[in-house]
Amino acid sequence: MKKTMLSTLGAVAVFSVMMVSCGGASTPKASLKNAVDSVSYAYGVSMAEQGLMQFLEQNGVLTSTSSIEYDYQMRISAADSTEKLALQKEMAAKIDSVNKLNAPQLNQFIKGLKDAINLEEKSAYAQGLSIGAQFSQMMLPQVNSLLYGEESGQKINTAQLLSGLAAVLKSEQPAMSAMDASAYFQQEVEKAQAAEVARQEEKLKVEYAESIAEGEAFMEENSKREGVVTLPSGLQYEVLKQGAGPVPTDADRVKVHYHGTLIDETVFDSSVERGEPSTFGVTQVIAGWTEALQLMPVGSKWRLYVPYDLAYGSQDRGAIKPFSNLIFEVELLGIE
Repeated sequence: MKKTMLSTLGAVAVFSVMMVSCGGASTPKASLKNAVDSVSYAYGVSMAEQGLMQFLEQNGVLTSTSSIEYDYQMRISAADSTEKLALQKEMAAKIDSVNKLNAPQLNQFIKGLKDAINLEEKSAYAQGLSIGAQFSQMMLPQVNSLLYGEESGQKINTAQLLSGLAAVLKSEQPAMSAMDASAYFQQEVEKAQAAEVARQEEKLKVEYAESIAEGEAFMEENSKREGVVTLPSGLQYEVLKQGAGPVPTDADRVKVHYHGTLIDETVFDSSVERGEPSTFGVTQVIAGWTEALQLMPVGSKWRLYVPYDLAYGSQDRGAIKPFSNLIFEVELLGIE
């Protein structure tokens, strides 16, 4: 019963907004003089009743009156006859206030609806409206977010977008060739993505500041130990066994046994414990491994101390938290 009452009030509210916004002039008056007119009118009412109001509210075109109606209906149902009249008048005044705020928005919606609905299905203008709506509602928000981020007020210049689009469609000489335009756009997207990754990484560095400091202190102390070599990249290693075989290149695939731990000795991966060596390309692993493998003769066993920027950086890989320095014992068994 309550649901029916609210639906009825919602329909009344929509009708009220339409009359306020359109003044009864910009929309045709109801005419049920024949079967075509009647079924057409019925179809329009049914379309509106099948969620159009909710759609417009969800997309910010209209402000909902449902919460006002629900609140007052609950109060009215518990009030005496005198209070009911006062509450009904108060509810009507609040709904009317919202309707007046909605009126300009609804007027624009109906104008757009009328323009589109009366076009020939395959006219050029209809196709332009359809594609323009997709640009406006889907593609441009995505591109703006991709290039400038969710919080930026900067947006694509639609006039220049149309200028470039029209130049190609009209077979004019564009100010930027198709190849250059594609490359430039892709370059800007990649720059934006890199900047976003950097921003997110800086935020994470604040969160993991203590872990980063612990890792740096560990590497600093470890570098002082006898037998530990520190490379310019920050990678550290010590030779446990020196082999006499060939040294892999970045084009090679290698077979290795390894045992990986965090700096607190927590084991996160170990081919040794699995009892089965691993085979992979020299460049298919973390940067610290790629660098070390191209220095190790086959038959060698080294212990690597890998700073986070040569490991998994800001990635969270379960046992390996962001900005984790890693330790590996790596035995190079052969080049495949």
